[in-house]
Amino acid sequence: MNAKSKVLVVDDEPSVADALRLILEEAGYEAVAVSTGSDGLVMLNNGAIDLLITDLRLPDMSGLALLGRAAGQTANPPAIVITAFSSPEVTIEAQRLGAIAVLAKPFSPSTVLELVSRALNVKEAKVSADSIRES
Repeated sequence: MNAKSKVLVVDDEPSVADALRLILEEAGYEAVAVSTGSDGLVMLNNGAIDLLITDLRLPDMSGLALLGRAAGQTANPPAIVITAFSSPEVTIEAQRLGAIAVLAKPFSPSTVLELVSRALNVKEAKVSADSIRES
């Protein structure tokens, strides 16, 4: 996936959302940050989002609920869940809902970029496989 991939960050902590947005933009991605799951759903419905990064705990819904609702959409992007409250149960449920990874806070910029690259590669492989099936 090219470096201009669009990444949606959903996190109600401004410092985390801004840090993620800056990490992504400095790496050449287009990044947009919103603070609620509802705003995230609007963004997912309105535009070509290549990757969703969501916090587990949001003010209006959980990140898992956001993943579940995003999964029902046509352009269902791969996702990364970030949380300070990681557990095996959360990881299993996030992956069941389509998350590529669960990232524990605090995290390093290099870890974020590695996971973003991996998630976008998964999306690219899926798009290629879908085009081959349609041929």
